[in-house]
Amino acid sequence: MGQITVAQAIARLLEQMGTEVAFGLNGHGNWALLDALVHETKIQSVAVRSEDHAVELADGYWRRKRGAPLPIVTTSVGPGNMNAVPPIATAYYESIGMLVLAGVGATHWFDRGGIEEFYRQGPEDWVAILKPISKKAFTAIRPDTVLETFLRAYQTAHSGRPGPVVMALPFDIQNTLIPDDLPDPTPYMVSHRPAPDPQGVSEAIELLKSAERPYVVVGSGIANSGAYDALFEFAEATGIPVAVTPTGKAAFPEDHRLSLGCIGRAGTGQGNHGARRADVVIGVGTHFTDIDTGAWTLFDIPNATKLIHIDIDPTELGRAYPTAVALTSDARLGLEALTAAAREAGITERTAWTAELDGVRSKWLADTSEMRTSDIAPLHYARVTTDTAAVVAEKCPDASIHFDTGNMLSFGPSFLPASSRHVVHSGFMHRMGWSAASVLGASLASGRGPAVALLGDGAYLMRATVVPTAVELNLPIVWVVMDNRSLQIERETMLKLYGRESMCDYRIEGEQELWGPDYVGMSTAMGAQAVRVSKAADFKPALEEAIDSRKPTVISVDTELETPQYRAIWYPYPADYNATWKPGPLDDADAGHK
Repeated sequence: MGQITVAQAIARLLEQMGTEVAFGLNGHGNWALLDALVHETKIQSVAVRSEDHAVELADGYWRRKRGAPLPIVTTSVGPGNMNAVPPIATAYYESIGMLVLAGVGATHWFDRGGIEEFYRQGPEDWVAILKPISKKAFTAIRPDTVLETFLRAYQTAHSGRPGPVVMALPFDIQNTLIPDDLPDPTPYMVSHRPAPDPQGVSEAIELLKSAERPYVVVGSGIANSGAYDALFEFAEATGIPVAVTPTGKAAFPEDHRLSLGCIGRAGTGQGNHGARRADVVIGVGTHFTDIDTGAWTLFDIPNATKLIHIDIDPTELGRAYPTAVALTSDARLGLEALTAAAREAGITERTAWTAELDGVRSKWLADTSEMRTSDIAPLHYARVTTDTAAVVAEKCPDASIHFDTGNMLSFGPSFLPASSRHVVHSGFMHRMGWSAASVLGASLASGRGPAVALLGDGAYLMRATVVPTAVELNLPIVWVVMDNRSLQIERETMLKLYGRESMCDYRIEGEQELWGPDYVGMSTAMGAQAVRVSKAADFKPALEEAIDSRKPTVISVDTELETPQYRAIWYPYPADYNATWKPGPLDDADAGHK
């Protein structure tokens, strides 16, 4: 029996487990692990320019793959590890599986307050910060047990409701010699998901049998479960229309006759109408956020509507609305059980209901047509998103499209028809600029296929330093940057609430005209191709050329700031601590601002 270091042992295990890529940044805390990964395995090592990029590339990789082998992230000590904290929070609340191997200082120096140690509340206590924002976070404490700990961490990250697991590895433990007879990692790569309780399924079917206006709404749980086919089969078998949340985008074919599109504050007319009118709602893999429900004003649960709620995480069941039936279950297994039981019960389409929704759909499409085809200059967001979807559908229909937060949140859900299952949105933490980095991970996960990020200029500026990484990897990434020199979604709402904006518009001090960086020049300096588009007719050709080039390309789009934007629901934020708030439909007098 020979001996190898802990770092070498972890690297070898990761390679045995089929790991394809590790994202990271060099720092003195993770030298041993980096040395082993880069020089002693065939795992692709991607060096990024900031630790948050590493986590967001892993995020995009997971969203494309949705399963083991996990993406691996490695970061290092003090501010390096702290840079990873915000995107780890995104990964946790959006159920993104990954393993973060964070280098920390040597145990010999713990609690001495050495360079970059988190020591004032306890010896090297950085992982304490991560407890509310990760599935598990801990520091390895013994070299002779570290491999067992590592394998359990790996299993935790991908099993059940997936999420980021953070394992801090002290420098001395990484370099300590241990026997080279490695454990079999296979058992830690397999997990079996929970199926629903049969009694609960029977109760759900009883509700559906008497429903006149049944309605399904799904979130990102469909993607993590791989429940696309199960959802399609359930809809086809029962004739129940399907809506999606922004994080559930692309879970159901948008050209299907039973598709209602997205719901919520930027939802479709038919999606939101169905939510208001439904008498039984089946929620799958969603916890009904304020974005999804217009601040909980769409559904009248439990008064006029009964909720059947399916989620793999029991703590999400009934969080926003009380349930008539709560099923702790994997989305795919839950839908398969409901499909079988519904067929046996003879549940079929309520044609009057679907005809009603068809009429609303036709009206909504007609009402929004002008935005989709707008020729205004600067450009309208709806025209840009519509044209993006059309170009991708024609040239690379399986490409990943990631749309960001900000004003894109008003258009990505309902004005970006999905040609594949890979149109995704970071819809809980809404970290600005997430898409700029995540599309690199998605491209790598798809075999270096094309990927498109749609984001505002404020978001791009926060994460633009990921461009050199795309250039170095020679990835076919297109960033479509909506440039209006303002934080538009905040500006619009502040004007509505207060009659004036605050810190939304950017300008040089003493000047009235709005100002922003030259994103074409900036992106070119970082090695990307770049072009500015100021006319609607020029956008499609620019995007087609960018995709055909298979080179990292930035398209800076001059976008309109003053034209009223799309918002399906305006609703009030509670602004008076002493006022009573409750969920449910708004009276006209209560319609608000956000």
